Amino acid sequence: MGFWSNFFGGLAAAKTYQNVYNRPVVIPPPGYVVRGMEQRGVGSTWVITYSKQDNLNYKQTFSINSSTRSMSVGGDVFTVDWPK
Repeated sequence: MGFWSNFFGGLAAAKTYQNVYNRPVVIPPPGYVVRGMEQRGVGSTWVITYSKQDNLNYKQTFSINSSTRSMSVGGDVFTVDWPK
């Protein structure tokens, strides 16, 4: 069982590293609010939850990965900055 506990421990450490040190910075356009960010899996895929400032009860999401630099929503553009 030593192999499996080391394997899952390494997986947990990798996910923690991604959540703390490789978290992207998402800058919303005027009129929008970023409500949350959640990492999917161990890789660099993140799900961004956002809403408009005038309707905070209505949430929408989009996914980004390490190659995403911006995301268009309608005519508005969310800017994504990744740590180096």
